[in-house]
Amino acid sequence: MCSELPPSPTAPVTKAEKYSDPTRVFNSDGVENSKLELSIESKSEQIIGLEDVGVVSQEELRKIHRKIDKRILPWLCITYLVMRIDLNNITNAAILDEERGDDIKTQLQLTAQDWAWAIACFYYPYGFLEPFSTLFIKSTTPSFWIGRIMVTWGIIVCCIATVQNYAGLISTRVLLGAAEAGYYPGVIYYLAFWFKPEELALRVAVFYSFGQVSGFVGGFLAFAVSFASGVLPGWRWLFLIEGIPAILMGLATFFILPDFPQTAKFLHDKEREVVIQRLSKNAPSKMAKTWDRRQVVKLFRDPTFWTFSATWFCHAIGGFGLSYVLPTVIYDLGFTTTALSNVLSMPPSLATFVLLNLLGWLVQMRKWNPYWVAIGLEIMNIICYVLLLTVNDVIIRYLALLVSTATAGSVYPILWPNRVKAAHGTTAAGIAIGITNALAQFSGILGPQVFLSVYGPTYKFSFLVCVGLLAGAVIFIAMSGALLAELGFQRTKVIDKQRGRG
Repeated sequence: MCSELPPSPTAPVTKAEKYSDPTRVFNSDGVENSKLELSIESKSEQIIGLEDVGVVSQEELRKIHRKIDKRILPWLCITYLVMRIDLNNITNAAILDEERGDDIKTQLQLTAQDWAWAIACFYYPYGFLEPFSTLFIKSTTPSFWIGRIMVTWGIIVCCIATVQNYAGLISTRVLLGAAEAGYYPGVIYYLAFWFKPEELALRVAVFYSFGQVSGFVGGFLAFAVSFASGVLPGWRWLFLIEGIPAILMGLATFFILPDFPQTAKFLHDKEREVVIQRLSKNAPSKMAKTWDRRQVVKLFRDPTFWTFSATWFCHAIGGFGLSYVLPTVIYDLGFTTTALSNVLSMPPSLATFVLLNLLGWLVQMRKWNPYWVAIGLEIMNIICYVLLLTVNDVIIRYLALLVSTATAGSVYPILWPNRVKAAHGTTAAGIAIGITNALAQFSGILGPQVFLSVYGPTYKFSFLVCVGLLAGAVIFIAMSGALLAELGFQRTKVIDKQRGRG
């Protein structure tokens, strides 16, 4: 219970009372800053006044959010885990049964360049179709579109198990990229219909961390399948085993996933109104039109669109490129068998899961500044790459790989809520999320090229390229925060002024 009741809705508040309230902060023009208010307000005493539904306590709001979380997040996390396993299984297949000559490269007679293209070709249709596929979440329904994505990608993954040559592998990988386009940005877009951007940090972190666990699960499956070769080579079993669950879960998504707050049958009328009215007028809405050309023009004129885009591009190659060849790089570091290398690709995924959930909690619950967190992660990544460039000890190099994989996997989800908040409107949010995530696909387009096996076993050229790109990411993260006045300096200045220190 609150220690003090709020003023009556009909009782006027004088200017003196308004400006003397220590829980309210105003800028130099006398306009109240809601973000600053939230940062100094006691959570236990926070009361939210909403038009039409009256006063809602913070405890009531938490109950509504828990209800939504239980209904939506577990299913999204599990489906994303399956999606990432299917996306990354080709990295495990690269070295599966290589000692016996039953690996995919030997059977399909692939060169190192052929293999790099087999990985990269997925990301061209995937990246190109992401903005359009993201908007289909709104123009159709989330349950239909996400379910459709899963069914089609599961079918195509199973088809990869039947390919007989390089052309077949390229064709199925291109189709897989087209089928999977829009899943991840679509989920981010979908969550923006339910929550404020500042409420997304922990939720996106939890969701995204399940994708990182895919490396752990995928490595284990590849290790197990390496003992199952017989009628079929291990890599064919791998694609079959990992494709079928996506089909079944996609069909289930049609019936399990709720669409929008306005149509959520698991919420009461008042709960639906609370969810809808709390959102900003610039937030995506079911009631808004899907395409608004003015929003798109305004989006492309916004400098933060370009700074966020540059951040995603630099980190895609500099931070994430390694993840697409991680088992191969670990094998080249000197570990004796390909099966062991697949096993050793599991701990980095687990480390990412732990670190990401911890940082998401700190950003959302302890109000850590996401820009500074992301900058710190990038600097740690650079330090790990410098160690990989200068140290020859295999154990130290492996530990550096473990830490760099964990830090690299945490940057995007920490920044996503701020990327969503910077886009204004239903169309702008969909396009911004889709294009931004499309740029992340350069990790798969150029990452394998940067980490070609010809640069092994030391990969010094590869890590030098990554260090330069990560330095660029640090600069663009700082620019994004500065343009949005969210680096923390402005808030400190205003709070000090309100307290008489300015």
